[in-house]
Amino acid sequence: MFAQAGRCFAVIGTSLYEAYEDGTLTDRGTVAVDANPATMVTNGDGGDELFITSGDKGYILNLGTNVLTQPVNDCTMGGMVNGYFVALDASTSTFKISDLLDGTTWDATQIAQRNAASDPWKAMRVKYPVVYLFGEETTDVWYDAGTSPFPFAAVGGVQMGYGIDAPFSAETLGGSMIWLARSKDGAAQVVEAGGYDPTPISTDAVEWAINNYTRTSDAVAYTYQDNGHEYYALNFPSANVTWVFDRTERMWHERASWDSENAAWKAWGPQFHAYAFGKHLVGDSVGESLYHMSAKYYTDTDGLGLRRQRIAPALEGQDRERVYLDRLQVDLEPGVGTLSGQGEDPQIILEVSTDGGQTWTNERWRSAGKMGQYRVRAEWWRCGSGREVIPRITMTDPVSWPILGASMDVRRGAA
Repeated sequence: MFAQAGRCFAVIGTSLYEAYEDGTLTDRGTVAVDANPATMVTNGDGGDELFITSGDKGYILNLGTNVLTQPVNDCTMGGMVNGYFVALDASTSTFKISDLLDGTTWDATQIAQRNAASDPWKAMRVKYPVVYLFGEETTDVWYDAGTSPFPFAAVGGVQMGYGIDAPFSAETLGGSMIWLARSKDGAAQVVEAGGYDPTPISTDAVEWAINNYTRTSDAVAYTYQDNGHEYYALNFPSANVTWVFDRTERMWHERASWDSENAAWKAWGPQFHAYAFGKHLVGDSVGESLYHMSAKYYTDTDGLGLRRQRIAPALEGQDRERVYLDRLQVDLEPGVGTLSGQGEDPQIILEVSTDGGQTWTNERWRSAGKMGQYRVRAEWWRCGSGREVIPRITMTDPVSWPILGASMDVRRGAA
């Protein structure tokens, strides 16, 4: 997906669509497809063209006439710098450029082959004014040097010690580049580079989870900003898992969609994003629809309430003493029930694990307060004991559930 200057585009199936504010779509032409996501970028008012890579081919949509052509092949992903469209052919580790402000013309001699390191380029991403060219183990940075006959050149003395594990995981956010990296020493670290010195931002726990997936190279990322927070969302299609980094809080969390038929979590639906018409528009990897993503919605695309869950850190006694959780109170915004139907008396559900998350108790339900009931407290007594006690709370009703705080009575006892 891509949006700029009041227009929004999405590749859905084998078609390039233009999306409008009223939710309608217009088919702008047919494109090839493969296992990779499409990429899109314009060359601004000077060129008035949209460059699309899809199915290893490069397409140009003339934004004045809305005519789609296919002037170039062997394009894994694309970008734009200073009026030049740039493209990477990952199969040959070559970087190519269009004519200035003319994406319909690509001189076959205007290419560069990686020679600064032995690992081939696998991905490319533009963070103006430079181009990140990611190898398997290292990353180069190129810029428009104005040289002839080929205007682009590597930034002297710059080579990052991190390559890329998932070619479509690299995204810009808040002046930084973030990607799922690998190096000669190992794989599956998420790193952030504000300049040319990447720093790991994934925690030990996140890296442990990612490195246990059978496949990580198909991960796809997107970024967005909402309610003062910047987010980097990383989907793992093969593992059916979504991790999100809140760059503002410097914290990670999981997002998922609840599969009610199988009573299991699966990867969160949104996988592609564009901010258009004052909305966060998203698409997934399987459907043919675009959706409006907003924190003000409390139901999923199926009309059912979102299943939201918070798991507290384990309560452990000194020297592995038994811990007794006598009381737990969760402070929510009360009195936010719906007028009728699901959520009229919203419920919060408690489960407790006394063995470090291996097994869980039966569900214990408490009211979070009907509409107007502002003095309701969600409170549980005699919640169990063990050497690792973990409370887990869940809500499935379509209402707001900001957690304002929690309190508990805990005591230690004999083994």
